[in-house]
Amino acid sequence: MDMAEVTGFADLETQPLAALAPRERILKTASDLFYRFSVHSVGIDRIIAESGVAKMTFYKHFPSKADLVATYLRHKSALWFQMLETATEDPGLSPSERILAIFDALDGPFRSPAFRGCPFVKGMAEFGPDADVPDVQATITAYFKGLHDLVAALVEPLGLNRPERTVMQILSLIQGAIVMAQSTRDPLVAEANRDAARLLIENAAASAGA
Repeated sequence: MDMAEVTGFADLETQPLAALAPRERILKTASDLFYRFSVHSVGIDRIIAESGVAKMTFYKHFPSKADLVATYLRHKSALWFQMLETATEDPGLSPSERILAIFDALDGPFRSPAFRGCPFVKGMAEFGPDADVPDVQATITAYFKGLHDLVAALVEPLGLNRPERTVMQILSLIQGAIVMAQSTRDPLVAEANRDAARLLIENAAASAGA
């Protein structure tokens, strides 16, 4: 995904619907509805009505609902990774602090009334292995691989004996925090899992130095 596309996705979050071109109006409307409710519960007719475009215009930009869903997920992925990269690339942070910065970054979304959890976890539930939507499934797979690779790159400088084990533990804390924040509406989940991640990293580093 190139930076022009990421910038375009970011514009969807800041620009009012009326200021956007038809394609972006469709995507902004769908993104809001899919995330608030679910992909399967929101029909194309509702997206067309709320975005204010003609049906012909909709299908010009998105030949099928699956095309729109895949683009919506790429939109969510771009914004998510942009947030994480901004948080973890601070040059003043130590290697372990870069990992913990992920949990600091989660604090803001968790406190938002609009927070509805992870669209990719929900996507897996709606588009399992038997669903005939390869582009959607590939986008979901790419998101989880991207998250794994991001955490792995942050863990590598620690020089641990079993880095992949630590990567999987950190990923479990990240996803667990997201699910818990959605179910409990308690933003302190991010802080709690940050503390757990800090202890995990300290123990792994101590084992490596033993």
